[in-house]
Amino acid sequence: CPLVQSSQYLVKAALGLDERRIVNPTVYLKDEFPALVRQVHNGIFPTLGVKRKKVEAALEIGLAKQQEFVSKLRAIGKEFLASENGEDPIWIISGRPYNLYDERLNLRLGRHLSKLGIKAIPLDFLDLSGVDLSDFPNMYWGLGAKILRTAKLVKATSHFFGVHLTNFSCGADSFIEHFYNHVMGGKPYLLLELDEHSAIAGMMTRVEAFNNVVQNVHQKHLQKPMLKAI
Repeated sequence: CPLVQSSQYLVKAALGLDERRIVNPTVYLKDEFPALVRQVHNGIFPTLGVKRKKVEAALEIGLAKQQEFVSKLRAIGKEFLASENGEDPIWIISGRPYNLYDERLNLRLGRHLSKLGIKAIPLDFLDLSGVDLSDFPNMYWGLGAKILRTAKLVKATSHFFGVHLTNFSCGADSFIEHFYNHVMGGKPYLLLELDEHSAIAGMMTRVEAFNNVVQNVHQKHLQKPMLKAI
């Protein structure tokens, strides 16, 4: 997000802070562990004076906890999907952590879906490691790749239906939405563009309309005649 990435410069300019009071290490999580340690240490040492050994120990604990958290999410998602009958529609909600889980930005979408009896799960609860994305070799954004893998999983699973949550002025999503639409092909999906000023009533109108579409599409799929074995 350009706004998030530039926040350090905005804060500095708006508040007139000394550069030494702004901790802004540039970290590439795909790098090997020693490179991560160096990146974090170089970013915080001038301000906090933390020694490299402490950075290394803290980073090791942090990465382990993050992996543990990701594994727990996937385990919960696997348990949820296993508890379903494999036929009822399930809405797969894609988006970014800062809008999927912020109730001001998503207008409590999850709570409203629950009240309507709609079964839904965010993309972070799915194991997407087996989804091939080789047809998008230049998708270098990590979250963008995750969103497109989710779209491909939804497209390939008859009782999955996609909902992509985005926010106004999201430059990255303005590109990804075209790819998401391409992946989904003719399968219906819902795109919700929201912020904290959006009206809940307008969102719910679209949600309820999409739910009708989902039910109609799903019923047609269930009613398809079974092909006789030859």
